[in-house]
Amino acid sequence: MRELRHASIDLLKMDIEGAEYDVLADMISQRIPVKQLLVEFHHRWPQIGVGRTKQAIQALNAAGYRIFNVSPSGEEYSFLQFSIE
Repeated sequence: MRELRHASIDLLKMDIEGAEYDVLADMISQRIPVKQLLVEFHHRWPQIGVGRTKQAIQALNAAGYRIFNVSPSGEEYSFLQFSIE
């Protein structure tokens, strides 16, 4: 973003095999502006579990993201970011 002088990311799609939880936490803490976020959560893996996905969704909600779609499998989530005031 810095190199290309972009102020935000329009669309970010994540399917990163369990690393999404740490990347999302970093994205939120660094306040990287992403307008639309598509994430495949890997809570089906026993070492991750659904609790970690629930925590990630709560953190995204607190950062202004709202779910607008969930796939039939319950693993792919689509979020839009709304400003927090």
